[in-house]
Amino acid sequence: MMKTRKLLCMILVVAAISCFSSMLSFAFSATSSNALMATSSNAWPMDDFVELDDFDSIERPVLMNAGELDGFESTVPASFLSLGVGYSNMSGVVKYVQVPFNSQYYASLALPSDCASVNQFFISISKSGLPSFGRYRIKVRFSSNTGVEYNGGYFWSQKENTNAATQSSSYLIDVSQVSGDWNVSEVIDLGGAQQLDIGVYPKSGTTANLPYGGYVSVYFEKTTESPSYTGAGGAYTSDNAVSDTALNTSKMVDTLEEIVQTISNQLEALWDQMFNLMHVPQLANDDKNTGLITGAIEEQMDADRQNTEDIIAAEESNTTTIINNNNENTEKITNGYDNSALNAENDKLNNSLTEYDNAEKQVMDKVNHALDDINFNQSLDNYMQPILLCSTFMQRLYDNSGGFKDVINLTLIVSIASIVVGIYRFKGGD
Repeated sequence: MMKTRKLLCMILVVAAISCFSSMLSFAFSATSSNALMATSSNAWPMDDFVELDDFDSIERPVLMNAGELDGFESTVPASFLSLGVGYSNMSGVVKYVQVPFNSQYYASLALPSDCASVNQFFISISKSGLPSFGRYRIKVRFSSNTGVEYNGGYFWSQKENTNAATQSSSYLIDVSQVSGDWNVSEVIDLGGAQQLDIGVYPKSGTTANLPYGGYVSVYFEKTTESPSYTGAGGAYTSDNAVSDTALNTSKMVDTLEEIVQTISNQLEALWDQMFNLMHVPQLANDDKNTGLITGAIEEQMDADRQNTEDIIAAEESNTTTIINNNNENTEKITNGYDNSALNAENDKLNNSLTEYDNAEKQVMDKVNHALDDINFNQSLDNYMQPILLCSTFMQRLYDNSGGFKDVINLTLIVSIASIVVGIYRFKGGD
């Protein structure tokens, strides 16, 4: 059953991988024309100051078609576009606020509470809204319902790099304007840019330009003309394409592994549910049979336990009887043995040892008596002269003996010790 379960899971996982691989190969075949690098950043420089707030909208101007201005329709979906303002607060700190365009390509910016003066307005295109790398003529038309005059415009783009600092670049451009509306038409090389902003500088730096809103249309057209602006990261090369392909492939592989693991877990859970549904009755019956078998085993174990206890009791009784008989026999052997002959031999040995001690004592008494009778009748000088002569001879002999001195020393020590022990014994010592 477990083998069948694993085989089913393997078949379903392989099928899922095959389907996903087909989708992956199709996606790579379309990369050269319309694939986009993965990012979702809509950030403006100095992201620490970005505030994303909801502002009051301005009434929609009449006789305007959403996303289509002056004869060209927007090629960028509205969900990838946002309207932003850069301003200085009361402390002179530059801050940025962005709001998204709605499905009708309309957005409106209200006056921020800390705004002291307006620096620029801009249309921001996120990574997902940019076409694939290459040269394009970009046309931007913003139809404003606020009468603002502009001092020109700019392009700004950025590119995020893996494990490296983010790149950015900017370029001043000419802007066509009339009654607050403005238009841009330029040839650009997107390069590796992951965000593109098209901005304008209002002539008035006060807050009179807010609220600011209107409709936008952004149009990209492939071209071979020389670009006036190249996006952040420089022109897109084949090396960039290989690097981005490898990065995207790695991310897709990780995603594929997660999908396969999720499918495997779900199949395993489904299999467990099916197994339980199919085998719950059988398991209940097995539990009942197991209870009967267990009861029978327990009864047999109780019977075996009682038999074992009876055997142990009988063995203990027999062992006690044998021990009592052995004790009785030992007592008989011990008390019935005749040891009179052995006692007689012991008495003879003790008498012999006593006689030997007496004889030895008599001999030692005689020797001690003879030693006690020794007297020195001559003067000490008479005794010392031969002793000194002998001592001098022996000393010279000892000095000239070289390495034999150790032997002489040891012999002398042993001799003196033997004499002392002998005298002690002769004088009656133990």
